[in-house]
Amino acid sequence: MRITEPRLSISARLTLWYGLSLLILLSVFVIFLYTSFHVSLHRDFEDSLKAEAQRIHDSIQLDVTGVGQGSSGPTIPTARLTPETGDTFVRVLSLSGAELYRSSNMASREAAPVEMPSDGSPFEVSFNWDGAPAHSHYSPIADADGTPQAWLEVTRLESSLHRELHRLRWLLAIGILLAGGVAIASGYGLARRALHPVAMLTEAAQEIQGERPGRRLPTEFGVRDELSELAGTLNALLERLDQSFEREQHFRADAAHGMFTPLSALRSEIDVALRKPRDSDYYLETLARAQGHVERLSEVVEQLLTLSRAESGGRERSGRSDVTQTIQQLVQRFKTVADAKGVQLKTDLSADICVPVDAVRLEAVLENLLDNALKFTPSTGTVTVTAWKTAKNAHFSVSDTGVGFTPEEAPRLFDRFYRADTAAVRNVRGSGLGLSIARAVLDVSGGSIEATSPGRNLGSVFEVTLPLCDASWHA
Repeated sequence: MRITEPRLSISARLTLWYGLSLLILLSVFVIFLYTSFHVSLHRDFEDSLKAEAQRIHDSIQLDVTGVGQGSSGPTIPTARLTPETGDTFVRVLSLSGAELYRSSNMASREAAPVEMPSDGSPFEVSFNWDGAPAHSHYSPIADADGTPQAWLEVTRLESSLHRELHRLRWLLAIGILLAGGVAIASGYGLARRALHPVAMLTEAAQEIQGERPGRRLPTEFGVRDELSELAGTLNALLERLDQSFEREQHFRADAAHGMFTPLSALRSEIDVALRKPRDSDYYLETLARAQGHVERLSEVVEQLLTLSRAESGGRERSGRSDVTQTIQQLVQRFKTVADAKGVQLKTDLSADICVPVDAVRLEAVLENLLDNALKFTPSTGTVTVTAWKTAKNAHFSVSDTGVGFTPEEAPRLFDRFYRADTAAVRNVRGSGLGLSIARAVLDVSGGSIEATSPGRNLGSVFEVTLPLCDASWHA
């Protein structure tokens, strides 16, 4: 049996961590503050007690008349022994510890017996007096010759001090609890506010379905932060996924469209040949026609794969090509075709035109443009290939005196499988993928292509623009 762990939200965990951290910090600070205040308060209490004892001592020291004749000790005037505060008590003790005087506010309080030091140095004693903490200061009383004759005991209760400390403890404890509560509440609110974009992203992501492409995550959260950058990155990923799905759908549709006609023709030829016995000549003719359909089918598949690779290959920067040299090589290759058809093939090329496109891709563009121009240019026509460059770009064009096209047809020329509905086009064998391949290659290579024509049967011009090679490009 699988035990499901309790789910604790990020906001709750952040709140607990924030509240606990603040509580620990406040507790450490309060303990340090209370300890420092406690030590300081006791030090001030002791200093105040010493000052009071010194005041009383100074007021009676000059009035010491010497040692009396009685056994109880010296006779000491007591007129100035009255304490200034009610929680201060004064006694005078003989050297042996016998009580010679006590202040009137002591009433019947029993004082703790004290052993006097033999060296006559001042000392202090803390004790519990009738259930209350007290602190006494002892200082010797000397005669005119400086000989100690008695002890002055000044005692003060610490009850008020402890009451203040007790009150301070409660105030600090309540302050810690209140601060912790406020910190938890504010931390929870802050965490919820900070994580609100996460909730928005989660909700938006749950609504995105495969059958509804184009949906994107929100990126505006009122402030530009890591979450908005994450949303932008995810949107870019979704964009690439949508493009990939779209390419896959197009490929399936194109494959079905492009292969349906040759497959249907091939199946029809085979069905007719198998309906009844035929002579060998008929079978040879059927096989020849079937071979043509297979070649047509292979051409379509090859072009579809080329188009798919061009669209999904990404921008290539690993190669460079010489436009002039590539054009010259292709013109030599197509020279035989042009001569056989009676079409004049001309060139007008500038030298030293380098583009950051590998030779295979550049040849694919030029080959499709030249092939189209020669197909749709009648005998005695002319096909001209021109290449030149500007400050930043390389340009080359393929112009012909062929069938041309109307302004209405221009936007559709680069669509897959598009072929104009004219006799001059229908009579020429082709798949309608050449211009689509050329544009796809240029799109991923940072280039563009533009088609212009003055009208039907007035020829056409296909002009390509590519960036020139830069010092940062390496072959």
